[in-house]
Amino acid sequence: MTESKLTMLSNTALAFMGDAVHSEYVRRMLIEEHDFKSAELAKRETAFVSAKAQAKMLDALAPMLSEEESLIVRRGQNTKTNNKPKNAAWSEYRKATAYEALLGWLYLSGRTERLNEILKATNRETVE
Repeated sequence: MTESKLTMLSNTALAFMGDAVHSEYVRRMLIEEHDFKSAELAKRETAFVSAKAQAKMLDALAPMLSEEESLIVRRGQNTKTNNKPKNAAWSEYRKATAYEALLGWLYLSGRTERLNEILKATNRETVE
């Protein structure tokens, strides 16, 4: 996607894409590392894709972000939404949205090497 088109996308569109990218990564990681039944896979996936988990991931990631990536994160945190967080505080929900927006931005801009680096760094937890 061109830089100008990417700049025109809403924060929610970036987060929407990032949510899909993160979910796919976590599902692939769980399947590759373990032979769980589908119910157990879904349960373990929740530990990685919840707003609380993603907020923690963003906090851990902050020191390694470039200036440009930090801008995307700030933009994502300022997203206005009518959605109410179900099992998280507003601050966690906003951080999770920012994390997803960053992933969506990296994916859509074709920065797959950096995207994979961030996904590996933020999803290191053991899933045994």
